[in-house]
Amino acid sequence: MCPRNCYDSCPMLAYTSHGRIDHITGDSLTPGAAKQLCSKSNQILSTVYHKDRLLYPMLQHERGSGHWQRISWDTAIDIIAHKILDLKERFHSTLPLCLNKYSGNFGLLRNACEGMFNSLGPTTQTIGTPCFSSGIDAQKLDFGGNVTSQTQSLVNSKLILLWGVNPAWTAIHTMPALYAARECGAKIVVIDPIRTETASKADYYIQLRPGSDAALALLLLCRLYARHDLTTESNKIKGLEEFLTGLTKIDQSKLLAAVDQTDETIDFLVELIAAHHPMHIWAGFGLQRHLQGGLTIRLIDALSMLTNNIGIAGGGVNFADREAFQLPYFIKQCRDDTRFVNINQFSHTLQTLKDPPVRLLWIACRNLWSQDVGLQELHALWQNLELIVTADKFLTPTAQMSDIVLPVTTEFEDLDIYTGYFQQWLGINERAIPPQGETKSDLEIARLLTRRLNELAPGTSTFPAHLTDEEFLDRELPESLCLSIGIKNWRQLRKGAIKVRPTPIAWEGQHFATDDGKFHCCPIPQNLVQLLPSEEMPFYFITPHAQQNINSQIHTRLKELSEYPIVYLHPQPAKQRGLSESQQVILWNQYGKLTGIVCFDSSLPPDVILCYQGSSKHGTVNALNGGRVSDLGSLSTGAPGVALYDVLVNIRRK
Repeated sequence: MCPRNCYDSCPMLAYTSHGRIDHITGDSLTPGAAKQLCSKSNQILSTVYHKDRLLYPMLQHERGSGHWQRISWDTAIDIIAHKILDLKERFHSTLPLCLNKYSGNFGLLRNACEGMFNSLGPTTQTIGTPCFSSGIDAQKLDFGGNVTSQTQSLVNSKLILLWGVNPAWTAIHTMPALYAARECGAKIVVIDPIRTETASKADYYIQLRPGSDAALALLLLCRLYARHDLTTESNKIKGLEEFLTGLTKIDQSKLLAAVDQTDETIDFLVELIAAHHPMHIWAGFGLQRHLQGGLTIRLIDALSMLTNNIGIAGGGVNFADREAFQLPYFIKQCRDDTRFVNINQFSHTLQTLKDPPVRLLWIACRNLWSQDVGLQELHALWQNLELIVTADKFLTPTAQMSDIVLPVTTEFEDLDIYTGYFQQWLGINERAIPPQGETKSDLEIARLLTRRLNELAPGTSTFPAHLTDEEFLDRELPESLCLSIGIKNWRQLRKGAIKVRPTPIAWEGQHFATDDGKFHCCPIPQNLVQLLPSEEMPFYFITPHAQQNINSQIHTRLKELSEYPIVYLHPQPAKQRGLSESQQVILWNQYGKLTGIVCFDSSLPPDVILCYQGSSKHGTVNALNGGRVSDLGSLSTGAPGVALYDVLVNIRRK
């Protein structure tokens, strides 16, 4: 299965010849899977054989100098082990050891990183997610959990709102389900600040002002209530009376100004909702990457619940699914005394830790210098670290700023188990080819370090390095757990991935997972927090994922990319500033500067600048993001989310 951070989590087949992969396809033999893979699949395979792939451990003489020396695994592990023991002796603690790991590979056995760190004692580790934490919390508060309906159930929908999501780029295997629903009479509406490819395929498109999604949801609720099209009595809803009373006190004129839409547009959408049932809403992750992102999802949940669209075929709000299958994650060896820091405030928080400070940083499945916010603080933090180790496949910007780089295997070179967070797949990755060069899995790296540490100082690590990959999976997927999802043991997954959601309908029959079994309405906000352009900073800076890559996972196409990020803006404000196409420009705000290359796009609003993540050789779009926290996230992920799309900038010629 594809282990990348993606809605589809596609089951895949790798075809080999003489120990080499010839090509990959989707596993159409698995029920519900497709043979066609997305456009990112070519990059997935090319990472295996690319000439720039890291195949041997490397040591850099003077951090960031580019003076690399190939070293043996024994040497690399010995340097790391001695530094760990040195720090432990100097500080009388293992807290100076820090792990920063996230989403480059969601394989179960990749959690050996956490297990190895936790085996040493209390260490410093990141918690939270830059991805979807506000929305996860929102639905946890409303429904008691995070469940999606299977996309095939959309055929029962009469109205589909694709709200802040672009599946034509990010989840292509859901598109046939959308087309099938349309053939059965469904209307498809896209609500998005950007006229995406999905918008061009929809029946209707509403170009919303960035960050005004909560205002739109409230506006729809107010007008539906005025029409008597909302539920007013239900023993399945907690806080309904207070919620409805709150709707009557809202100044709709302020909401209308916030969304920057006409009365006619809002009334048209209200009429669509009232006249078409069931209604399905797919709420994208971008919706909750704002200051009040969690509130936005909660209001959308309420819109669906109060129009009687929850728990029925063709209805519901799809955001993410985290309840379908719960692995025990014994491999992590979780402990209660870990010192956690918010992954979205990583640099800022680490600089404040003094008792003891962090001195060793281990990075896995991450590229901090391209992905993190608050890069100015990251610069300051970097100088205080004594040893930086990055495990990766390529010399990413983060790897280039590390002391030791450890080459890791791809998903085609080791055994692992994967689960998705939207399509509800559970599948296996079998080794298709031997590891290239001297690459090793995160699990094997954990074994090597554990053994060396215990040679130097017996009892330092309790990580079970003696277990094989198969024995780790036996622990994670015991017979009782496998039987609960219809298989005898995990080895049966070699026949194909399975869907682990027992019902295709989220919250069927309105049976919720809250303590009281009811849907919980959110409080009506007194004020909506919405970032607005100013004379000093007149543009929203929107930075979604590109079609061909997720964040900076694009190393194999690096030479094809532009030198600096392409920044798209409407011709009118560009010409007012004397900007022309293909011209180099400077974007700036209080957090930093970014060099970009102008490209005109007349479909954009005049106050929006669009730039895709990971789309250039140099420059990171998050250099302009200060890392404002969103309203929710701590309940489910341990830390609030980050307002990635609440960024204002100015632009000038370079």
